[in-house]
Amino acid sequence: MPLRFAVAYQARRDSFAAARAALDQPVRMTPLRLPTPRRIFGLGSLLLAVLFGALALNDYLGRVAVWQLEIANQGQLQSLALQSAQRGQERQAQMLAAALGSDPRLLASMRQIDRELRAGTPWDAATLTRLRQQLSDTLQPAWQAMQAQQGLQLQLFWSEAGIGVLHMQQPDAFGEAQAARQPLLAAALREGRPQAGLVIDQHGASSRSIVPLRSGDDATGAVIGALEVGFGSLPKLDQLSAQLGAGLALIIDRKALPASTSAPIGVQLGHDSDWLLTGHSATQILHWAQMNQLPTPANDTAQGLLQADGRTFLVNQIPLHDAREQQQGTPLAAALAWRDISPLVREHANVDQRLLLKWGIAWLIAELLLWLLVYLLQRRLIVQRQHQLSRQQHARSHQRMLERAQKIASLLPGMVFQLKRYADGRHAFLYVSEGARALYGQSPENLIGDPQLATAGVHPDDLPRLRSTLTRAIREGKAATEFRLEHPQRGTLWIEGRASAESLADGAVLWHGFATEITELMAATRALQQSESRYRGMVGNLPGAVYRCRNDAERRMSYLSDGIERLTGYPASDFIDNRLRSYLSLVHPDDLPRARRPDGAEVFELTYRIRDAQGRGLWLRERGRMVHEQDGAAQWCEGFIWDVTAHMRAEQDMQERERYLSMLIDNVIDAIIIIDERGIIETFNHAAEQIFGYRGEEIIGHNLSQLMPEPDRSAHDGYLAHYVRSGHSRALEQNRELVAQRRNGETFTIELRVSQIMHHGERKFIGLVRDITERKRIERMKSELVSIVSHELRTPLTSIAGALGLITGGALGGAPAPMQQMLAIAHQNSLRLGRLIDDLLDMDKLVAGKMAFDMRIQHLRPLLEQAISSNQGYADQQQVRFVLQAAADPLVEVDDSRLQQVLANLLVNAIKFSPVGGIVELASEQRGDWVRVSVRDQGPGVPEEFRSRIFEKFSQADSSDTRQKGGTGLGLAISKELTEHMRGRLGFDSVPGQGACFWFELPIAASVTAPS
Repeated sequence: MPLRFAVAYQARRDSFAAARAALDQPVRMTPLRLPTPRRIFGLGSLLLAVLFGALALNDYLGRVAVWQLEIANQGQLQSLALQSAQRGQERQAQMLAAALGSDPRLLASMRQIDRELRAGTPWDAATLTRLRQQLSDTLQPAWQAMQAQQGLQLQLFWSEAGIGVLHMQQPDAFGEAQAARQPLLAAALREGRPQAGLVIDQHGASSRSIVPLRSGDDATGAVIGALEVGFGSLPKLDQLSAQLGAGLALIIDRKALPASTSAPIGVQLGHDSDWLLTGHSATQILHWAQMNQLPTPANDTAQGLLQADGRTFLVNQIPLHDAREQQQGTPLAAALAWRDISPLVREHANVDQRLLLKWGIAWLIAELLLWLLVYLLQRRLIVQRQHQLSRQQHARSHQRMLERAQKIASLLPGMVFQLKRYADGRHAFLYVSEGARALYGQSPENLIGDPQLATAGVHPDDLPRLRSTLTRAIREGKAATEFRLEHPQRGTLWIEGRASAESLADGAVLWHGFATEITELMAATRALQQSESRYRGMVGNLPGAVYRCRNDAERRMSYLSDGIERLTGYPASDFIDNRLRSYLSLVHPDDLPRARRPDGAEVFELTYRIRDAQGRGLWLRERGRMVHEQDGAAQWCEGFIWDVTAHMRAEQDMQERERYLSMLIDNVIDAIIIIDERGIIETFNHAAEQIFGYRGEEIIGHNLSQLMPEPDRSAHDGYLAHYVRSGHSRALEQNRELVAQRRNGETFTIELRVSQIMHHGERKFIGLVRDITERKRIERMKSELVSIVSHELRTPLTSIAGALGLITGGALGGAPAPMQQMLAIAHQNSLRLGRLIDDLLDMDKLVAGKMAFDMRIQHLRPLLEQAISSNQGYADQQQVRFVLQAAADPLVEVDDSRLQQVLANLLVNAIKFSPVGGIVELASEQRGDWVRVSVRDQGPGVPEEFRSRIFEKFSQADSSDTRQKGGTGLGLAISKELTEHMRGRLGFDSVPGQGACFWFELPIAASVTAPS
């Protein structure tokens, strides 16, 4: 019964006194003071004005943020396009420089010039003049092709000082040392490696690529000079402007140029500015420069709005950093892109006006609703005053009925009560008869004043049942229960309570009840129940059946406990005097002899099978003893029967499992050796006998160290003892390659995996041994073959690819169309073969552990952007689009060049298997202390039968993949090795027909630790 009474005694007494005084006096209506509608309306109008003003301001600020984001996105798109164009010019210079630098005729002429100059031949000698003319003839086709593609420089230098040998853009100039004022040229001559970058000098801004020239064909020859190729920093501005739909201009800071370098030709950007406008696609920028309206170039990408000629332009500045800059300071050059956005500005202003109109209309509607609400509130207060008068009249009628009920209840034995639970959870007695004195020892007034006295004396064990009875009365209409009550003078009393419940309209519940004493009746009933159930409860709780039967051949039962039904499914009454069946009829026919008492045994124990009521076979165990009468004859047999099926089946399963495991161990092709924690061999299967040359009976019981050569044999027992003490080992559950020893003393290589188990409370170690001698020999032969073939093919292939590149690029003049097509095919196949050799060499270095890694901590997102940029050309060729979703940009410790190699392999594979018009998604996601980079395509997915060997070397799904998609089958294997060397892991997810997602995970730099 929920009796959480929250009303204090004194408050209840005052409430009843006030109610009685109200009944004795005439009803008086107290006028209600209604609030002034004008005041409510005024305050509400003020609050609505503040609310809608705040909402309008928030909407306006949101529109401003969207506008700024739209402007920023347009500027970012222009910046990406210009940066891509600049990188294209740089790649074009690198490709042409590499092709010309490997031209045999050019190399032969430069080497002869080197010999002549070192021999002291003057620069104006006829020999050098003839050699310079030969070089000019060799480079003339390439120079003509460059001039059509924004080519600015094509020149040759000699010695570490960078003395000019030939300048195609100025053929008569030579003999001047330029390495001191050209950092890229000095670096290429000093380091002997190709250099590339943006250079700004008196010719303007250009993308330069410089390759060193050596005295010999191998990479160890001395550097005798360099070849420099330069293109404009951007393609033709008018063409690029048409592609972007915006005006373009190139500006250069002449103040930041070295004193020895003269400024390029251009228009001054503003009156007091040191910036020169060296190129433009539209003349309107000249007017802006004269009016000093263009912004001063900043250190980084910047954008702004320009008001000119009654229109609005978005001006975007993209800095072009010079190769000589040490830090990202103020750039020496920058590109300006401008676009007319006047329609967008006008539309933005119109939207702001509509926004103000919308919120004004909303505020007027809210004002009308507020006026209607004030009107309805006034009408409600009038109705409430009328309802108060009606409730006072009803209270007077209820009091008169209560007085008549009190007179009737005082004549009944026991206690009559009326209990109410209000909607807020309070409880209160509305009426209690005089019988409360006999049951509770309390006056009715005390219970009405403090309802908690009604439960204070209830026994704690019976209080939940009393509460549930009152709750059940609400659900069923009426209910009854018995409970114990502690009387102050009479002690413990048994009370029977009955109640009916009435649910009121306001959510309250009203109980009408009666309580009477039944102490004597409960005492008699309890005594009978205890006497009857004492024995049954004691026997019925046993996990089996207790019996008493006659000592005869039929074993007729005179008593069986109820537990027999749990065992057999038949009730005990079926077996008493064989009423329906005998107990022996359930025993399995084969076990009848074992179910009979042995002759002469006073105490016996039997185990046999029976069939229960459902036909299931059970194993039972019976323990009994003979009971003798006064004359000494054994007339009765008493005992206990219980179920041992689970135990018997467990024993059978254990025996079957031991036989199965023994057969399995003896028939596996790998050696299985089981030792205890002291290293003593307990199991030695047939495969182990064949591998080590010992028979099982010869080696079992000996120490495992007998199968090891020195020094492992002497250290083995100490290692086991250390592991038993500390419990730590790196050898468990890992495949390791070790050296073992056969019976004849021969040593060989094995692959070992050790697992630990507990058997009967003792620690055991299971070793799985595989002889990998032949596999190691084959791997060594394959590695040596790959290394030799790759190195022997690399040098001639480089010359072939360079020569074909020059021919197909037009450096040696035009070729007939059929021949051009065949040459292009040969060039592509030579490049493909070069990539195959590079993959073979990389795999060979990885397997041999000779590949060096330059690990540095850097942000991940720029690396992903660089990977997309590097492979964008191939994606455009295959008509596939990249999507970058880099949600995470943590710091990672990687070798950026090796990571780019992994990303290139995954992106190229995704492009190959994507349909035309498909999307390749590159994404990053942080997972705890790791970051996952995934490449997802829309191709056919990975076949199920290929997944187990996808990361193996030279593995491909089928031969048609090689013909249709290209590839060597080494990319994923190399990527997996590179990722693991950078402390990462590589995997994939694929659903056939729904594309594939290849991913790798790298530890975040904060959690990177030194390799163990």
